[in-house]
Amino acid sequence: MKPLLVLLAGAALAAGPSAQVSAQTTAEASAQALAQAPARPGVSGDGATSAPAWADTLPAPPPPEVALRASRPSAAQVRAVILTVAKGEQAEPPARSAFLNCSPVGGSHPSAEKACAWLNRAGVDPSALRVNAAEPCTMIYAPVTVTASGIWDGKYFQFRRTFGNDCELKSAAGALFDF
Repeated sequence: MKPLLVLLAGAALAAGPSAQVSAQTTAEASAQALAQAPARPGVSGDGATSAPAWADTLPAPPPPEVALRASRPSAAQVRAVILTVAKGEQAEPPARSAFLNCSPVGGSHPSAEKACAWLNRAGVDPSALRVNAAEPCTMIYAPVTVTASGIWDGKYFQFRRTFGNDCELKSAAGALFDF
C-alpha cells in the first residue's frame, strides 16, 4: 500500500534531482524549436522576411529551477489519503474506495472539501471517530469496516475501524467515508 501512496501523493516528491535535468532539457528543446521556427513573411523595407509580429509579446518562461520549486510541494505539505469501505468485519475486499488529496483539495472523493475539513479537525486520529449520540441509529448489526491510509504532513498513517452499521459510520465520520 505504501508504494501506491507514494505514487498517488505525487511523482514530484520521488523525482528528485533528475527531474531538474529533464525539465531543463525540455525547456532548452522548446527554446531551440521556437528559435528555429520559420518566421511568417512580413513586409520590410528591403523585401526580406521579418520576424513575426507576435514574437515581441511572448513572455519569457521562468528558469526550470524556479518552475520546479514552485510546482513541487515539500514532504511536510503532502496530505493524501486512500479511503475504503467494506461490508462486514474484514477490510478486504472493499466495497468502495476513494482517493482524497487535501493539499490542494481534490481527488476522486465527491465531497473532498468536507472530508479534508474533517481530517484537519481530527488530525487524522482514529480515536476521533466517535459515534454521535445525538443522532439515533437502529440497533441492527450490519458491520461496516473502514480504512484510511496515506501521508499527512509528511508522515505515513494508517487506521481501520469497524462500525455496527452504516448509520453509526455516518454519525461518526460524517462526509469522510460518504462516497
